Amino acid sequence: MFLLSCKLLNVKYLCVRYEDNNEESIFLHLKEGTDEAQMENREVSELSSSSKRRVTEEELVKAAPKKSHTSHSPPAPFEHRIVSAKPAPIASFYAIDKQEIIGGGRFGQVHKCTEKSSGLTLAAKIIKARGSKEKEEVKNEIQVMNQLNHANLIQLYAAFESKYEIVLVMEYVEGGELFDRIIDENCNLTELDTILFIKQICDGIQYMHQMYILHLDLKPENILCVDRATNKIKIIDFGLARRYKPREKLKVNFGTPEFLAPEVINYDFVSFPTDMWSLGVITYMLLSGLSPFLGENDNETLNNILSCRWDFEEEEFKNVSEEAKDFIRKLLIKDKSWRISATESLKHPWLSDRSLHYTLHQYFLINFGILSTTQRNAC
Repeated sequence: MFLLSCKLLNVKYLCVRYEDNNEESIFLHLKEGTDEAQMENREVSELSSSSKRRVTEEELVKAAPKKSHTSHSPPAPFEHRIVSAKPAPIASFYAIDKQEIIGGGRFGQVHKCTEKSSGLTLAAKIIKARGSKEKEEVKNEIQVMNQLNHANLIQLYAAFESKYEIVLVMEYVEGGELFDRIIDENCNLTELDTILFIKQICDGIQYMHQMYILHLDLKPENILCVDRATNKIKIIDFGLARRYKPREKLKVNFGTPEFLAPEVINYDFVSFPTDMWSLGVITYMLLSGLSPFLGENDNETLNNILSCRWDFEEEEFKNVSEEAKDFIRKLLIKDKSWRISATESLKHPWLSDRSLHYTLHQYFLINFGILSTTQRNAC
């Protein structure tokens, strides 16, 4: 186990394959004309009657009633848009500050930019795409973002295509990466802070999964803080995201080693629980500042994941609640069918029990000497 002051490995490679599934679909097929409410009731009742087996994440997503998605994060400063890449020079519409790099990765760089007509501040993600295959991958990212309208998911504003690159113009947030807060020695994250972060991440994942989209690259670097004063976040980077098709089996072979689920390493079928494994790793990191599977090199890291070899470091977890540990245990499970879903995560006591949250808040006040002796005795 190594401290996160070490730079996270960021090795990525891509290979996606769908395989036909000849098995009968697990979803309920209903006759045309069935009332939507009856469909939901029928699905939920049939699922709940299956007490002798684990209800799959796909079934939970199918049965979950659709609802409006509220969030603590502010919405984008523009209405959700359906975007396609315009074959036009971006410089005609936006002023890009090439000197201010606000992000970067395997794709290229992200710069702050301003829309000339409105003065709106945005972010320009400049992606190198010379060949047709590379351009198709970027256009897949555009198609995914067109379907995602949620306050915890970064929003797409426009896109421009040239001969050698595609530029995605997106919502701009200025709080930096969540990863920076993990490694910042001056930023003492409390357990309650972590609860606020994880709840928002779960809200975003739940929405994505209800839209049948897998992120497949969840990690602290792909979660941005809205500003530096609050704990509001947005999930970014949908370049590796894929639409989940229940009748097909999706296999992927990409990602960042520390956050890969066992089924990805084994080149097995992936689905909604694959994202939930990554959420477990992120939760562990936020609570401890440690990476649960990080080894001396990539091979050791991958072997640690495959053997599901991890534990709670005594020193770092001595003041962490049992509810938080239970939450992590329910996510870092090798068999993906037993991991809790995003919907189940939001109902877990660690994220939903207000009395627990109050206790954690009181503990924080006492620990930092904010409460008086009389107030401590009253707690």
